Formats: sequence, C-alpha cells, structure tokens
Amino acid sequence: MTTANLARVLEEVKALTPDEQRQVRELLDSLLAPPMTEEVFEQYLLAKGVISEIPPRILDPVFEQNRQPVEIEGKPVSEIIIEERR
Repeated sequence: MTTANLARVLEEVKALTPDEQRQVRELLDSLLAPPMTEEVFEQYLLAKGVISEIPPRILDPVFEQNRQPVEIEGKPVSEIIIEERR
C-alpha cells in the first residue's frame, strides 16, 4: 500500500463511529493474531458447544508405530467424488 493510500485509510478510520472503529480494531487484531494451535481450537469448539469433550491424546509411541492402514476395496474416494460432480 502506498503512503497516500495508507493516509487516506487512516483518515477514513478516524471518521468512523466509535463502534465502527472497534470493529476495525477487532478485525486487525484477528489478522495479526498468531495462528491458532490445535489445543486452542479444541478449547474454542468446546466453549462454543460444538463438541462436548476433548478426547484424550494417544501419546503411546508403540501404538503409533504398530498402526496399520485399513485396506479398502474399490475406487479411491477422490475418483468417486470427481465422477459424481460430472
């Protein structure tokens, strides 16, 4: 953004009502906030009632090493989705 554009935007923000300025501030704060971690997102979902509990994490490295993928017969889901969109 050029200096002239920035100056114009700042003047327009100054002309806003206090409530509109608060909305601009909230938007800027959200844009400048660090990315949300998975844990913070889970807490957010819990607080909003989207989920009723946060499932415990599996921290057992042996379990992770012994996991085996499940073999599925048929076409990959991605191919089915593409076909259904046609």
